[in-house]
Amino acid sequence: MSTPASLPSLQAKATLAPALNSDTARLKDTCSVCFGRRQLAAGPEEQIVLRACTGCQVVKYCDKARKTLPPRACQAKDWKFAHSRECAIYKNLQPKVLPINARALLRVVVRCGMKKNSYTAEELDVFRSLETHIREMREGDKAQFERIALTSKAVKAYSGTDFEEEVLSAFGAKLDVNSFNLTNALYDRIGLYLHPYAALLNHSCDYNAVPGFDGDELHIKAIRPIAKDEQITISYIDTTYPTRTRQKELKERYFFTCQCSKCSSINKPPEPAGDAAKDAYALLESGNAGADKTKLDAITKLLIASRLPKTQQPFVSILDEVIAAEISDSYKDAFLNSALRFSRMDPIVYPHPSHPLRAVHAWTLAKITVHISQVDPGLTIPEFIKGSGQISLDYGLLAWTLLAELHAKEDQYATVPGFRGMVKRAFAEVHGEFMRNGMDPRRMGEDIRAEWGKLGRIVNGYWGVAMGEDT
Repeated sequence: MSTPASLPSLQAKATLAPALNSDTARLKDTCSVCFGRRQLAAGPEEQIVLRACTGCQVVKYCDKARKTLPPRACQAKDWKFAHSRECAIYKNLQPKVLPINARALLRVVVRCGMKKNSYTAEELDVFRSLETHIREMREGDKAQFERIALTSKAVKAYSGTDFEEEVLSAFGAKLDVNSFNLTNALYDRIGLYLHPYAALLNHSCDYNAVPGFDGDELHIKAIRPIAKDEQITISYIDTTYPTRTRQKELKERYFFTCQCSKCSSINKPPEPAGDAAKDAYALLESGNAGADKTKLDAITKLLIASRLPKTQQPFVSILDEVIAAEISDSYKDAFLNSALRFSRMDPIVYPHPSHPLRAVHAWTLAKITVHISQVDPGLTIPEFIKGSGQISLDYGLLAWTLLAELHAKEDQYATVPGFRGMVKRAFAEVHGEFMRNGMDPRRMGEDIRAEWGKLGRIVNGYWGVAMGEDT
């Protein structure tokens, strides 16, 4: 017996979620209740405006979302849930804004003290059962231990709670060890999320399920069939990195050594070496790879010249950063690199066809292609083969194909409902535009194959000439 990859293995509403907060940098552009779900779901005619809390001016909420929702619906929900106990604290600390871990710990504390919307005894029991690794932190990572201790001291002072600092430190350690990276439906990191039941899922670098967020809902979805009695596993880290890097991160952050099949395999890919790889990793670890376009371009060129494999790290993540930077700067380059990632890299980097990042990357390529079809439909692309010249593409037809495929296979991708809704609306818009102009792409199979054949030649040439990889 197996679980089809299209079925969710677990779906958890954030009923407990003692820590559910936006990163400090995302407080300005993300609603602190729906976490961007309504912003992503809004159609062209719907204007989502974020308004700061009138009390603290720290957190923001959707002011006007869908016509079926009253203004300030998100703010009213959060006020009842916990913010009524946080607001005065945030206001008194102005202009200082507490970092995300401190705000998460503060929310745990204030909810424990509430008569309504407090945790149940069962929820608290599960939370208390989570591992802290306090001893390992104290002995092996003093900086982390001291940060948690200082955060606990500050939260106790600000909140006036009766909890002892030792208890608060244990809470803070649980947040560090057991929380998820909160993302939106497009897998952009926006904050911190802890659900004690989901935290019980174990890690494997050869995972069979993936977490995904839709607002404050966590979905755990299978990416391959899971046999009866087989353990459901997720990855705590980015498993596209080399074994040594994965083992180091797991040991330092989660205090265990992974012994999964991927880590134990004798056929491990070689670790990237050289100055180009070293510089690339340093840029990625800085967390601001896209901020310095000049430096990002320079490192990308070094990686290409170094002949390091383009389907391995650090090139995989560097290309992601390049595409993100190009979307607002050069849609031609963004299109070319997105097409390369979609067709040549993703099938190797994410071998399971249902992996959500493959769907997200297809979506990115579709959106770029739609944009080109609207602003520069005559854009030509070099074939990258000597003497072949430029190629014209029907970007509208390529975009329709990408969106039609995503829409038709929505049950096969391990994506969240919010992402599927975005695809459905975009496909309806593009398909409607074709129909209004008297064309039905469903009857244009030969034309579609011709366009993808041309794009395939472009990508093959780019892969071989510009990237230095065999075609």
